[in-house]
Amino acid sequence: MSVTSITETTVRDDSLDTPNPYPGAEKGNWTKTFSDALAEATGLPLEITDGIAPYVVRPKDLLTRVGGTYRVRPGVITTDPATGLQILNVTVHGFAGTPGEYNERIRGAFHSPTRPDPDLTRMLPRLVTGTDTNGIPLPYLATDGPVPANTLSSLISVMENALNDADGSRGYKLRDDIQTYGQNEGTLHAILLRTVAETHGSEPKVRRVLDLTAIKGANRSRARIVLFGLAAKDIVFGVDRAKLALPETGDYPARIADPAVWVPAFADSMRAAYTDERHPLHNDALNAQKVATVPIGIIVGTAHPDEFHNVVFDPNRADHRRPPLGYSLAEKAASDMRAVLRDAKANGWLTESERAWLAGEGVDTLAHKGEDTVTARDRRDRALFNALFPDDPDRAKAVTRVLGEPKRSYTSKEHVAHRLRMVSAAAAAGYRYRWNPRVLDGLLSSTFIKTSDRLALPGWSEALDKSLTDSKVMEEFLTTRGIHWLAEFKIIDADRGSIGAQAGGHDNDPDDQAETSADRKIRRSTISARRAMMAKPRRAVELMRELARATNEARSPRTVDEDGAPVDGTVADKRWFDDQFPKTVKRRTSAKGRDSETDSSNPGKPDPTPQELLTEARIAFYSEATHHTPTATVDLLNAARHLIDAAQDAGQGATLADDEERGAILQALISTQNDIQNLLGTVATMQFGRGQVQESQAEKFLTEAGGDDE
Repeated sequence: MSVTSITETTVRDDSLDTPNPYPGAEKGNWTKTFSDALAEATGLPLEITDGIAPYVVRPKDLLTRVGGTYRVRPGVITTDPATGLQILNVTVHGFAGTPGEYNERIRGAFHSPTRPDPDLTRMLPRLVTGTDTNGIPLPYLATDGPVPANTLSSLISVMENALNDADGSRGYKLRDDIQTYGQNEGTLHAILLRTVAETHGSEPKVRRVLDLTAIKGANRSRARIVLFGLAAKDIVFGVDRAKLALPETGDYPARIADPAVWVPAFADSMRAAYTDERHPLHNDALNAQKVATVPIGIIVGTAHPDEFHNVVFDPNRADHRRPPLGYSLAEKAASDMRAVLRDAKANGWLTESERAWLAGEGVDTLAHKGEDTVTARDRRDRALFNALFPDDPDRAKAVTRVLGEPKRSYTSKEHVAHRLRMVSAAAAAGYRYRWNPRVLDGLLSSTFIKTSDRLALPGWSEALDKSLTDSKVMEEFLTTRGIHWLAEFKIIDADRGSIGAQAGGHDNDPDDQAETSADRKIRRSTISARRAMMAKPRRAVELMRELARATNEARSPRTVDEDGAPVDGTVADKRWFDDQFPKTVKRRTSAKGRDSETDSSNPGKPDPTPQELLTEARIAFYSEATHHTPTATVDLLNAARHLIDAAQDAGQGATLADDEERGAILQALISTQNDIQNLLGTVATMQFGRGQVQESQAEKFLTEAGGDDE
């Protein structure tokens, strides 16, 4: 920044009614001195403390001179008695700290490594505790290996989208609230030393960058940096040089990620921009003035250094398991499960690799050679149930303590339901589709915890063999795994209460969204589904085996006939299941044990009325328009992408076989496009009670194509 611009800024500051809230970069050598003192106090390497210090406002005030050497003042670093975490309490520039991908509230947005086909661009790298050069654990986070730049960029985008979706449950925009009133509650951050695998020219390189990831207050951190005109990716991949008040001498890249360079330069830009209406960042400086500086806590120590990557998230888990906002039921339940697993690891009942595997954060280190997908997944599902309903009395007491449950004799159906939702949410991470964890509601007795009942849990294949002759084994298998298998293929889903409640959501749960009109036609609990399957054990067992085959072969399951044989060319879906395994009505007996004498024969079904036929037609049209047609379009686009990729792999252009093939495709697409235009006009006139569907061009194309084939 030139001398002239500094002078002008000073004059404009003096003319303002309120002082400039932006302190600018720290003067003198106090930033480096504070970094040295922090490294001495915490044992953290200078690479990390040099990245923290530039964010700190007036670091001189945090130091005291002892024997000619500066030390961190007493009271600046405090210990949280609940977690044993040591926290550096400082005032920083308001753009310090970013939301974290590992936030408890949004874990479900990412793919678990336990999933059969995880998308690597949506799979969080496993976190580990950082170490010094001698391998001694230190209080900072790292990943178990460098993360490719493109993968990290995708993960941050997933995080942003997930936080956008989750913020909708708040009822107001946090960014607007902070812009108007400032931040009234501090945030807590952990040090994450990211390693990013990049290619510079033709040379691969691993870049290291410090990030202060939010443990508590991810949304507040995100709202703050947005007010400054920044994003989480800027911290990792560099801030635009045009936003920085850099010295005029020096050759700088287009984007700068080194906090020792960009943080003081951006701080100076904000100070200058606040009082200069011509400054390109003036509006950002006005928007963020209420959070020009903010108090935060940075975790710099722990009583359990070898467990830091687990312990550090305890404050986050506590907040999100008992949240003030309408967090997703699945996220709350999974967070509770991770807390139970972390406690089991801390007590020596699980190894770290087992904890990470069960939590959905790490791969299966106990995998058997040649083991198929279903068998490996089944081991994890059974281990989750055993972790939540343990045989060992000490482990059982620990689960009760972690979950804050009353004494065993005082537990009720609500506690049983919560544990079932926990294990269901955690198990879903290992499947291709995450279901509503309410699918297990009511499948265990309300006194299951109180009476210390146990689950036998044999392996899935053995359990299915025994299910043909032992109804108890079948009931437990369906409860612990079979219902999940059906839910993965969307054959059943959670019963969400009355139709009215369902249409408007339920319990303010974002997971509990309204169903379509067609789905609402069949109201059914998973208890009903289990009862119906137990009434047809042979067919139910063969359906389960078909689901297992479908999972191992990564295809849709087929229906099974009355004898249990799979039917080729069919797909087992919700409608088929509800038709072939219908609801059963359990007749009640009187208090005296006598059956009712009323007529219990099944009623006949009358012919549908014109109004019912109209409703059926509306449902069918809605389903075709909102599901089948978009699905077919997506399948077509994916086929085109597959063709292009295949051509590239073969070293050829994405050309078609001949002009005849190209002409047929174009004719089919144009015919379909004409029909869509026709339908758009029809739907537009339906609101006026009119509507006429013209002759289908696609139907004409199909007819002519069929004639050619003959």
